[in-house]
Amino acid sequence: MLALLLPPPVPPEKQPVPLPNPTRDQLKTEKEKEAEKETEKEETPDPAYMTLLPDDGSPWGLKPELAAKLAEVAEKYSQYAVKFVCTESVRKATFSDGEAKKESHKKYGYLLERGDGQDLREYRQKMRSDGTVTDSQVTDAEGFPPSYEWVFLFSKANQPYFAYRERGDRFEGYDWVRIFEFKGAVPFTDGRDIRQWDGVALVDATTFTPVEIRVEPSRQQERLKLLFQRWAQSFNVIGYRTGPKPEGVSGRVVFQTRRDGLTFPTELRYTTFKAISPKHTVSIAASTREYSGYHFFETQTKEKLESPSH
Repeated sequence: MLALLLPPPVPPEKQPVPLPNPTRDQLKTEKEKEAEKETEKEETPDPAYMTLLPDDGSPWGLKPELAAKLAEVAEKYSQYAVKFVCTESVRKATFSDGEAKKESHKKYGYLLERGDGQDLREYRQKMRSDGTVTDSQVTDAEGFPPSYEWVFLFSKANQPYFAYRERGDRFEGYDWVRIFEFKGAVPFTDGRDIRQWDGVALVDATTFTPVEIRVEPSRQQERLKLLFQRWAQSFNVIGYRTGPKPEGVSGRVVFQTRRDGLTFPTELRYTTFKAISPKHTVSIAASTREYSGYHFFETQTKEKLESPSH
């Protein structure tokens, strides 16, 4: 009789499937998940914080014969400093939310001349739309050394003001390069002196001429982290910090024009950015200068430019 009152057995295929126990990840709140994403982002800094190489503990200093060879190549560049003219194409942009909001494009006739103290000075002339230059001199310098100044990074005159160390070699595109890290000894002020900068130089492994140089102001990473910590502790008004976020700069010079076994600048990029976290930034302004149409002279000249050949 009891058996008649019991419900019939449920077939196996219709048995209710027990719900799986929720995993730890499923139990996390959306806020916790967002916090983890931010933590993951913080673990890998963006390129603005990666101008310098991670410290591998290698000793600073160059072997005397290597330092002498690099200085010898730098000396060759002194002979060419005032022996060329070229076209400088300048593009400047300001950024908002990662997008360029304001841009300008200009072209100049460009050369270098020596001052009274034999220091190099940039000389620019306005260029017409047809590619010819005018007699009007233009002042349009960056808070950054002229691109040609970086060929003297390893000169005898500059070696006492830098610490160098070699960091191996690799292929950069089609160029086999040796990698050098350097730190300038002069405190950062206006940024116009190469000795105020730290960075990495990629040097042709055969000719010892520069291929690419990436730089940032001396001790910038430490300064930005300290300033960002101060900003995070600044007065908070309805969820907003009252202090400005810290800003930094970085520079990059590429050398792809070749003549007589030497390389010459083809591009300079100077970027201003704002630190939005201890390891992440957003660009707020950038200037790119391209150098083309090099025309070389056999003798030194301080005369004004004629139209550079293209």
